Amino acid sequence: MIKFFRKIRQNLLSEGKTEKYFKYAIGEIILVVIGILIALSINNHNNNRQQREIEQAYLLSLQSEFKTNLEKINNCLTENHNHVKAVEHMLTLFDDKVRDTISEKETSDIIYSVFKGVPTYIPSKGVLTDIISSGNLNLIQNEKLRQKIASFESTLDFLKIQEVSTHEMQKELQKQLNENGSVRKVLINKGFNFEHQSISDNASNKKIFGLIKFENTLLDFYLTISATNGQRFFGGIKDQIEQILIDLDSEIIK
Repeated sequence: MIKFFRKIRQNLLSEGKTEKYFKYAIGEIILVVIGILIALSINNHNNNRQQREIEQAYLLSLQSEFKTNLEKINNCLTENHNHVKAVEHMLTLFDDKVRDTISEKETSDIIYSVFKGVPTYIPSKGVLTDIISSGNLNLIQNEKLRQKIASFESTLDFLKIQEVSTHEMQKELQKQLNENGSVRKVLINKGFNFEHQSISDNASNKKIFGLIKFENTLLDFYLTISATNGQRFFGGIKDQIEQILIDLDSEIIK
């Protein structure tokens, strides 16, 4: 093709048709430019198509991951709600009239329900971390969705501070129980069998509910775990996840 155009130019020059030569040369340049622009357009179209395919793959993966995270946060909300109720039940034992009506086994059941563990939210972040660390977050066209995804990790960092505080308070409660009560007694009443007898076998854990310090620490713990289900922590994360899932669904091509 190049040889063909070159031959035409040479013929025009040899025939002395300089004006036609220049017109032809300009026309040839325009054709070349148009060809380049078409090639660039096709290349950009292919690149955009590839980026949209990658975006859709990320969106689908994020949707699956955040559905898992929604299930996890719902479980945490339920567990924490039950934990709050358990602490509320324990707080009633500081009333002599209530404490005198329950058995040692019931006391151990209440203590065990409070000390068995604090709900901890551990989200799935594999896809989220990959998108952010690889710099591919910009492949998601929806700017508001990008911002919500990017801010999700900072929300988790704030929750982690709350969880650390909750665990520290529970450790303090455990310390006071160890100093003034009998963990062995709780375990025995929960069905744990020890081979040998102990001086604490006949101990009563009811006495710890006569300690103001234990009550104050338990109240601090109660207020903290009650707040955990609020909008600043578990409740807010749940709302954030639900909104991200709505936005993901609107961006995914059906």
